[in-house]
Amino acid sequence: MSGSARVSLALVAALLGAGPAAAGGPDLAGEARAGLPVAGGFEAAAPQRWTPVRGVTLSLLPVRFAPLAPSFPNQGRWCGVAVGGAGAVESLVTVGRDWTEAVSCDGLREAGEVPASGGVPRFALVYAARSPNTTVRVPVILRWEAGRAVLDAEASQWVDEAGRGGSLAAVRAALRQR
Repeated sequence: MSGSARVSLALVAALLGAGPAAAGGPDLAGEARAGLPVAGGFEAAAPQRWTPVRGVTLSLLPVRFAPLAPSFPNQGRWCGVAVGGAGAVESLVTVGRDWTEAVSCDGLREAGEVPASGGVPRFALVYAARSPNTTVRVPVILRWEAGRAVLDAEASQWVDEAGRGGSLAAVRAALRQR
C-alpha cells in the first residue's frame, strides 16, 4: 500500500470515527429519544450548531416523533430538540403541547441565532405545523440561561402573535424591535 493510500485510509477512519456522535448523531438521538415522550415514528434531522457564549458550542438535534400521550385524539407528530454540549443532554418538546399545540408538526424549516435580549443570547427554531384546515410556521425561541438552553415561551408567543414567525428573517426583525 502506498504512503498516500495509508494517509487517505487514516483520514477516512478519523472522519468516520468522529462522524455521527460528533455531529449530533446516534448518541444525541438516543438521548433525545430517552428524554422525550416518544411512542414511535422517531426521526432526527441534521443537527444545528449554536455558540451562545464563548467556549460553549451546542449541538441542537431536531427530532419528530409520535407522542406517548397526544393532547387530543387525532394529533399526529410532535417536534422536539435535543441539546448537547453544555454538560447533560437536555430534551425539549418544541411543537405539540402548550402554546405550540398543533395537529402535526412537519419538521424544522429554519434555525439560527437571533438578537439577544438584555445580553441573553437567543436562538430561533422555525417549524412547519398543520391542522386540518391550515399550515403555519411556528417560531420557538431558545435562550441561554444558567448554563443551559431553555424555551422562551414569552418571546416565542410574542413573535407568533405579531405575525412575524413565518421565517427566520422575520423573527430576527421582530426581535430587533423588542
